Amino acid sequence: MTRPLLHLLSDDERATLNEQTLTVLEEVGVAYNTPMAMDVLEGTGAVLDRERLTARLPRELVSRCLETTPSQVLLAARDPAHDVWLGGGSLSFTSDGTATYVVDDESGERHEGSAADLRTIMRLFDALPDVDYVWPTISARDLDPLTANLEIEAISFRSCAKHVQDEVRGPEFVAPLLEMFAAVAGAPVAERPVFSTINCTVAPLAHDGPMTEASIALARAGVPIAIMPMPLMGTTAPITVAGVTVICLAELLSALVLFQLAAPGCPLIASPEPDSADLRSGLYVCASPEGKVATLVCVEMAKQVYGLPTQGGGFDGDAKAPDYQNGIEGGDVLLDVLLGADSLVGLGCFDGAQATSLATIVLHHDAAGMVRAEARQPSIEAASCLVDDIRAVGPGGHYLGRRSTREHARDVWQPRIMRRGAFEASRGRTLVQDALERARELLATHEVKPLAEDVDRYIDEVIAVHRRLAVRTA
Repeated sequence: MTRPLLHLLSDDERATLNEQTLTVLEEVGVAYNTPMAMDVLEGTGAVLDRERLTARLPRELVSRCLETTPSQVLLAARDPAHDVWLGGGSLSFTSDGTATYVVDDESGERHEGSAADLRTIMRLFDALPDVDYVWPTISARDLDPLTANLEIEAISFRSCAKHVQDEVRGPEFVAPLLEMFAAVAGAPVAERPVFSTINCTVAPLAHDGPMTEASIALARAGVPIAIMPMPLMGTTAPITVAGVTVICLAELLSALVLFQLAAPGCPLIASPEPDSADLRSGLYVCASPEGKVATLVCVEMAKQVYGLPTQGGGFDGDAKAPDYQNGIEGGDVLLDVLLGADSLVGLGCFDGAQATSLATIVLHHDAAGMVRAEARQPSIEAASCLVDDIRAVGPGGHYLGRRSTREHARDVWQPRIMRRGAFEASRGRTLVQDALERARELLATHEVKPLAEDVDRYIDEVIAVHRRLAVRTA
């Protein structure tokens, strides 16, 4: 269920935000920071400054590009049973990505993430049914930087049969990645997009040159792109909710225009992530209430005004452990769903998305199941009111013996980790301990559907060839 049921904004407020965003694009413009973008924008009506690599975008151009952007996006998986459609009416969940640290849930100690950690976490995601697609949660620090962008995707595909979404940081990785995707999918990526890329803009009103070049090439190949602006109130964006929203939407639409011009009809996903900065230190604040409101406003604009497939906020926050604070900070994600978000990102991390742990992943997964149940549109019709049962039971009876109770019992969501029942059943154990035990149980018993042996070998060959070329040109 992703049809919008709530509105934060009035029609006038939506019109104001849209008008101010288009004014910024038309009068201030954005820095694309690559000549390739200038070439794409040439002759389109955009006002270009090739020396500064900036462009001002007329509103008519923005409107034209919105018209060619698909309203639904397929996120294919190497196992087609895990295919996801964003914008098709269903709700999905994905993990958070590129955390630096893994925290030991027993000792509280943390260490830099490794390739081994990534394999473990991806296997756990494969085992958890309410994780629909995956963003590699750990940036493995023990991989060779020359090939890390390839090896992280290889580990993810080998350890999880679901769709993979990740950043591609430079154009040099595009060709080998496309070879890898085609081998995994058994088809060109345009037919079976088993990978989608995240394009992070650089606030305020700028783009990363190498990542933009990679995204243009990937868009032309048919890879879906999740556009993820992350402006911070008070530092890289104005301090008001309206101001940071305008920056976020301007960056989102400027990316959309570029990619639609480069590859008309290419699949795009709006993934707005505005937040705030701690003005005492300048540090990123992941879960401020003001940032959350700004995200909700951006989700409403992206989905209800621009009609884009949209990823909303998630369960992560600024807490330093999977504790009460973490639960509170990630506990209002249902609002994103009710505003129309097709997917929620952010499962599995805490500490400003810098850290993850096995227990956190399992706890967030339980929360995702609860949110999915809460968002399910109930059947409201004469038959579902069960008045015949009410008549038969009458005052003072019970419904345990009714056929309708037996038939619908499995429709009632049951937590796997969160607690119900008698107090004594949980005495002496914490919720984190239960979640860690569940994670270990899944990792000990779950079997990931393996890649075909020839595909597995081919991936190694692609990475080896890229390494030799990278060393030669370094």
